[in-house]
Amino acid sequence: EFEDMHIEHGLSESSPPPMGVGGGYGNGTGLGAMKHSGSNGGPLHSPYGERSAGEAGVGRSGSGGGGGGGGMIVANHKNSTMSNGNGNYNDMHIVTHHQDDSSPTQTSLTKHSLLQFAMQHFRTDEEFKSNRADKRAMRNQHADLVKWQGYPLRAPLLRLPADLTPLALECFDCVLRYCGDLAVDPELSEVKCVYTVLMHCHKHLTLRDEVYCQLMKQTTANRSACPDSAQRAWRLLSILAAYFGCSDALRPYLIEHLTSAASDRRRPCHGTAAVCLTNLRKTARCGGRKNVPSVEEVTAVSAGRSARRQIYRLPGGAERIVNTRCSTVVGDVIAELCSLLGIESPAEQQEFSLYCIVQGDAFTMPLAADEYILDVTTELLKSGQPFYLIFCRSVWHFALKRDPAPTPLYIEVLFNQVAPDYLEGLLLELPNGGAPSPDYVRDMARIAAILHRAADLNHLPAMKEIKFLLPKPALSLRELRPAQWVALVQSAWPSVAGLSPIQVKAQFLNVLSSWPLFGSSFFAVKRVWADENPMEEPSPMWRELILALNRRGVLFLDPNTHETMQHWPFNEVISTRKVRSEDGALFLDMKVGNLLQQRVIRVQTEQAHEISRLVRQYITMAQAQQRDRRE
Repeated sequence: EFEDMHIEHGLSESSPPPMGVGGGYGNGTGLGAMKHSGSNGGPLHSPYGERSAGEAGVGRSGSGGGGGGGGMIVANHKNSTMSNGNGNYNDMHIVTHHQDDSSPTQTSLTKHSLLQFAMQHFRTDEEFKSNRADKRAMRNQHADLVKWQGYPLRAPLLRLPADLTPLALECFDCVLRYCGDLAVDPELSEVKCVYTVLMHCHKHLTLRDEVYCQLMKQTTANRSACPDSAQRAWRLLSILAAYFGCSDALRPYLIEHLTSAASDRRRPCHGTAAVCLTNLRKTARCGGRKNVPSVEEVTAVSAGRSARRQIYRLPGGAERIVNTRCSTVVGDVIAELCSLLGIESPAEQQEFSLYCIVQGDAFTMPLAADEYILDVTTELLKSGQPFYLIFCRSVWHFALKRDPAPTPLYIEVLFNQVAPDYLEGLLLELPNGGAPSPDYVRDMARIAAILHRAADLNHLPAMKEIKFLLPKPALSLRELRPAQWVALVQSAWPSVAGLSPIQVKAQFLNVLSSWPLFGSSFFAVKRVWADENPMEEPSPMWRELILALNRRGVLFLDPNTHETMQHWPFNEVISTRKVRSEDGALFLDMKVGNLLQQRVIRVQTEQAHEISRLVRQYITMAQAQQRDRRE
């Protein structure tokens, strides 16, 4: 999870969250060439293929690999077709055993047993209310209430408002039908039973504890004639735990119930109980699922297929599959994909983000770390919108990995993010609009040879190819003619001709890492700017600029030469504030300076949310690194 830094914000984050993916400017994420693009083939969603660990007779499948590394330029997404994300689900045979939850600890009067909770919070019949002295009778009554029963309740377990009583009884009827303890109603399918329970709990928070108690009851001393009753009750409990939390009063008793079952490997459902415990802890940390699951999800989870093989795209077109459960959040996926890149440090993992690219959207924002993946995909599938999920680096605070040697996938991902911005010319500074220094010219010639070899080409680059290997501004320089560029690139070719594509891609990153604008996110903005003309009074006017964010701070660049016109390190950025005018225009106010002197800079941009987020993240990471150094 990302910690919010202490920075002022004038508006809530509830406004539509834009992020630049086009307009001729890159963003350091490799998304700059994708404004009108889609995925380039392959279904976005694969079937559920994994069952809960620990269930008897059920194995676990590994995650499959996706496509190989992409070409040298991310623009191969262009003019491609997006999948609508429809997935299928595998039919798998599930071997289950009769659950015997007759352990005496389940109904004993321990500190956090369900029986103890029942004696404090369950309803008490009138005959016991009038005879408080008969504690043994009360205990026996509560002991019966916390054990499995195969017939409907006559009243809720907890003391509920009268208007919720019918809903509580309906939930228990659905539990009985789902578990096979009550005759099947032709109009009430298994999926509808689950939906009914989830919908009631979604609308009425008070019902959540009631349903948790009902499921704890049905997973205690289960003696049902239906062999799958206990297994299904545990599965329904795992679904509920992935969606909703419980009250503080119930939580220690619920955790005790789950822990005692998960830690006893003799019990057939200990694996599902462990999943319940994991889901409950995730729900407490991330807030629980926000949307009702799809029919396929409920059907698959009910059948024991707990993970969906979700495809995630990487810059350059490569794909990776991550088994995505109903409780999987964005942070889980980022951590797993970072692990494939060889990034194990939690601090470095925070530099990466997961974006949901929806066809037709000009701007996007990274998904929040605590957002549930299936909440996002379910809503998009319902609306029929083509989309895909792309993983990339959004912050460049840490230097490139060199020791230990970076993995090939790490090199591929970063190469395919940086290459489009480089070829667009965003990393190239042209002092006073003239030619760059000789060192930059040599770097560009070498990089052109590198890009030619990175495309797995073995012949000497010719003039017709070289013009696609240089930054766009370099082609219009008067100081260097095409024939001169050909000579320079061909002279650099022998030094890279014998290297593999992945080796030259690593060299590409190493060469560019010394350029001042390497690792920048670029945004097109408008700002009030007074031209400094000694012959005339300054006349402030709105001017188009490029705002760049990198580890050096906030930079305003000339849109043509990319020279730095103003620069503030992050330790001089005091706060940011997003403002929307009456006519709908979005502005970002940045307060910069120090304790003695401060000023507010206002820029107009539809990407204010993403700029503010990145500024906040850079400052947070810098502060964390300073704390680590002091410690």
